Amino acid sequence: MDTAFIAREIAKLITEKVKIHQLNSNQNALDELLVENNKEPEKNIIVPSMFKFTSDGLGITESNNVSSMTGIIGAEDHLKLLKADFDQVWSDPKKSKDATEKVLEKVRTIYQENSPEWIYFVSLYHIFHDKLEELDEQDIAPDGSGFKDSVIWNKLYQFQKDGVMGLIRKLEKYNGAILADSVGLGKTFSALAVIKYYELQRKRVLVLAPKRLRDNWTVYTTPDKRNILNDDYFNYTVLNHTDLSRYRGMSGEIKLDTFLWSDFDLVVIDESHNFRNNDTNVNRETKTRYERLMDDIIKQVAEQRY
Repeated sequence: MDTAFIAREIAKLITEKVKIHQLNSNQNALDELLVENNKEPEKNIIVPSMFKFTSDGLGITESNNVSSMTGIIGAEDHLKLLKADFDQVWSDPKKSKDATEKVLEKVRTIYQENSPEWIYFVSLYHIFHDKLEELDEQDIAPDGSGFKDSVIWNKLYQFQKDGVMGLIRKLEKYNGAILADSVGLGKTFSALAVIKYYELQRKRVLVLAPKRLRDNWTVYTTPDKRNILNDDYFNYTVLNHTDLSRYRGMSGEIKLDTFLWSDFDLVVIDESHNFRNNDTNVNRETKTRYERLMDDIIKQVAEQRY
């Protein structure tokens, strides 16, 4: 809680009393601490061994450091030589440069007030910085793969592209991923981009959607004037959530009693929260949708992939 106060006091001290120079990269640091005494100028010198410019190094606070420091009093001639060397480095722009303002800028960042937006983005960075490599487009879809030339990829905004890259990497690493963007952020198009990525690798894809949303998916697999992605030639299979409860009959043009549920490399589930609850009642003869999804599709697909 005292950090801001201390930083302000340090900034005030530097502004009023301190000048700082930074050695150029081709210079070695001086190993002497020169101390001028106002009462007896140019007569005192401290020659440190393992000296650190810290509170314990200066002797202000207790320390377990056993290194020694030698103080020479009345070494006027010796001090003049050392000070001449120091002044030469200090005043030569080829050897050092003023860094006072640079240090002040760093100190001020400790106590300055930041906007809520800045705090938000910094917080996000610290939470997810180790995941940034997941957004490397070149690593996931190198030039020549055809993915970045697809219509769907070039329809996406940058935030969607970042999400797609993260999804693909998680699918490869964990064998599953959840896209939980808010309403209106284009989850369908992001999912279509993931589908296109796998279809370009000759993978078979199954999409499970609520019956009322089935047309939202089938439109991109047919020569329909509403299909703005017609040139991408999507070839995935679409079934309804409710088809998981059926063992016979037709779903569109698909015959359910002979349908091979496990014959897919990727399963995309729209409105997947519909499967969040599982009926635990053991007094039933058939599997719930949740059980069939897990047993006959996801587990089977995972076994085939690995």
